[in-house]
Amino acid sequence: MAYLNKRDTTGEAFVLGENAESSFFETAKKYEYEIWRSSEAEEIRHIDFHIKTTNGLKFSVDVKSMKKTKRSDSTVNNDFLWVEFKNVLGFKGWLYGDADFIAFERENDFLIVNRKSLARLCEKLVDLTRLNEDAKIPLYTAYQRKGRKDLLSLIKVTDILFNIKYSLLKK
Repeated sequence: MAYLNKRDTTGEAFVLGENAESSFFETAKKYEYEIWRSSEAEEIRHIDFHIKTTNGLKFSVDVKSMKKTKRSDSTVNNDFLWVEFKNVLGFKGWLYGDADFIAFERENDFLIVNRKSLARLCEKLVDLTRLNEDAKIPLYTAYQRKGRKDLLSLIKVTDILFNIKYSLLKK
């Protein structure tokens, strides 16, 4: 179950997260993977699911829903991804969580990337010394929401596609 943040006043982020996790679960089952939800303690460590593939590989996954680029946008954006260096409390973000892989939900598939490879890529791409509190699109710069201790940035999906290994799980 996705974590309900007290600052998610509309519940929109919670619903998007729940829908993405449900979709990922059903998609993985189509591939005949054995899949099970993480424990509550594991969710805090940024693990949503455990998977065992048909050839016996085991790994953990943190699922990320499609997101808007800006809160005021009417629809999600499949060209950019939000990445989290620090969470809302200032602790390590999901880039530094315990999941083996991150699964980014997209319109027709899930983009699966090794979390450590993604973290290294983001550390190279993002200038964390440039803090933008009011940036319209904080591409490759640090962004912190007012009154929070998070540290986020936007990267392009193509940054992943052209720079690190990935897999696609078609919905």
